[in-house]
Amino acid sequence: MATQLEATMTIPKNGKNIWTDMMQNPSKYKIPQGISEGNFLAASYAQFSDGVFVFGGVAVGTSDFNYPQFMVFDKDYNQIGGWPIDPSDWEDFQVNSIEFALNDDEDPMYTLNIVEAS
Repeated sequence: MATQLEATMTIPKNGKNIWTDMMQNPSKYKIPQGISEGNFLAASYAQFSDGVFVFGGVAVGTSDFNYPQFMVFDKDYNQIGGWPIDPSDWEDFQVNSIEFALNDDEDPMYTLNIVEAS
């Protein structure tokens, strides 16, 4: 059985609705100068007990849609290539948890819980 590691990413209070709105209604959000496509508009992070950590949130997309983006790093701050977390089919940010593995061996399995601040 694969090792299960779990971490919690805390986003702002009502963040699932706010971040969904940022994705679906980009014209409501003025993009600061110097921020271009692929840069984060809003983000948070979580760290697992083995040192792996995730930085993720909503990134600038097109005039029609911003998108969720997650980057995964090892304990030495090296970005893990590929897309261990692939939110490309997400239409909103109403997610409670994400499971992913760093390689095809699927060991360990990571569970990233996403919770709103109270």
